[in-house]
Amino acid sequence: MSTIFISHSHTEGTIAEGTEKGDGAAEVLKRYGFRWAPSLGCFIIRGSRDRAARRVAINTAAEQLRAAGHTVSVAIDDTVRDTATVRAAQHERLEDRRDALAAKGHKLEATAEALHRASGAMVEHLPLGQPVAPGRKGRAHRKTLDRSVDTAIRGALTAQEAARLPARVEGSRSQEAYRERPDVTARRVQRLEADLRALDRKLAGLQSGDHRDQCEAERAVLSERIAYDRDQLEQARADGRFGRYTRENVHKDDPVRIRGEWRQVVRASAKSVSVATGYSWTDRYGYEEITDLRCTHADRAAAPRAEGTQS
Repeated sequence: MSTIFISHSHTEGTIAEGTEKGDGAAEVLKRYGFRWAPSLGCFIIRGSRDRAARRVAINTAAEQLRAAGHTVSVAIDDTVRDTATVRAAQHERLEDRRDALAAKGHKLEATAEALHRASGAMVEHLPLGQPVAPGRKGRAHRKTLDRSVDTAIRGALTAQEAARLPARVEGSRSQEAYRERPDVTARRVQRLEADLRALDRKLAGLQSGDHRDQCEAERAVLSERIAYDRDQLEQARADGRFGRYTRENVHKDDPVRIRGEWRQVVRASAKSVSVATGYSWTDRYGYEEITDLRCTHADRAAAPRAEGTQS
């Protein structure tokens, strides 16, 4: 039997070390969300870094491993890292992946070029337009042509794969920048606050134990993320990049720019605007998604609000 050490920290995530092939530990660990990580040489719970430990799963897995005859020790450190450190670490990992993709792209381009040259070299000794002899006499000729075509196809497919990688790198950068936009941050805060309220309701009905400890750790993580995002929004508001548009300066029939398109306001509510679609329905967006406004109601600070709004 094996001596297994299961640990969790926000820096490293959840890791199970000390297992051996064929000792039966893998079946138990996989049952509770662990997966083998070849690059680390141990079992991990994916996506567990900078999150609360899944105490129920970890401790239940440890109990079953002990029942199977293994020696198991568990160490859990749920100290929450500040969000700025978490984001910096995430950015560093993303940059490493982008560098790896770029290197892979260069390697594939070189491979595609080599395959293209090899395909041409296979048939360069054959006179152009030479017919293939029938039967056994033309067997070598046919095999050479087939190998040349197959190599050319492999080269073309490799070149296509290499051509797709730059778009993946740019898509990763765009997605990272998208998450930092003030409007996206505002929606994330709303979602996290809803999660926090749900967690508080859940905690109100829990007794002491692993489940309650896990929920309290999750609450600490949520509180830290919300506080950081709120600070980012306040900074964006101070810089004039967020909070410029409200029901006070957006009126019915005003053209507003949302997601790159100009739309006409039908209704302005406390937290959102409804815009025309050209059909029988309207689309609703939060004020944070408005990036520009052409107000047709100059000097209307005290003007009536848009139709359908309430004080």
